[in-house]
Amino acid sequence: MPVIIRRGPGWYAALGTGGSKGTKIFSLAGQIRNTGLIEVPMGISLADIVYDIGGGPPPGRRIKAVQTGGPSGGAVPAELLDVPVDYESLQAVGTIMGSGGLIVLDDTDCMVDLAKFYMQFAAHESCGACTPCRVGVVHVVDILERITRGEGTMDDLHELGELADDVREASLCGLGQTAANPVLSTMKYFWDEYLAHVKDHRCPAGLCKALSH
Repeated sequence: MPVIIRRGPGWYAALGTGGSKGTKIFSLAGQIRNTGLIEVPMGISLADIVYDIGGGPPPGRRIKAVQTGGPSGGAVPAELLDVPVDYESLQAVGTIMGSGGLIVLDDTDCMVDLAKFYMQFAAHESCGACTPCRVGVVHVVDILERITRGEGTMDDLHELGELADDVREASLCGLGQTAANPVLSTMKYFWDEYLAHVKDHRCPAGLCKALSH
């Protein structure tokens, strides 16, 4: 605030992009060398945040994705980390800005388990006022739990995608409308991990205990 008062609103508005002015504060966490709170100009790329500010992954690790927007956000794969951090660009790749959470994921993280974790949170937080969120999210969690136990089928994967779409399109509030983002984004960008859990009964990251041999 002192800098804005000293330099004026025009200076602040000159930062960022056309539709996303100024700066944004993020909580940078996960599999990265430098964690903490950062303030960056809108329009900076996720890659610059992860590698230049965050210092990249721990030694010997490989960045797999960045979860933005907290539980209601989506996973941006490593090959898309050049995306600018603004509202429009993040939405275009299937995620949101949210409250400013950035969780860096590496090759030890399971994307199916990640989706399950966030959907369990959404099920807990649902107010229950509308059926798509109250019932749909619980069914999504049930399917994800079966998949991570090695009991999932291809029919489950088909139903999972349809249910996630239904929850997003038919829920009444923002929580329900964004709750399925973790599922939809991981199914889009990490479909091979879902297939490994269902067809091969294998967790590529070695994280799902029921699939560890």
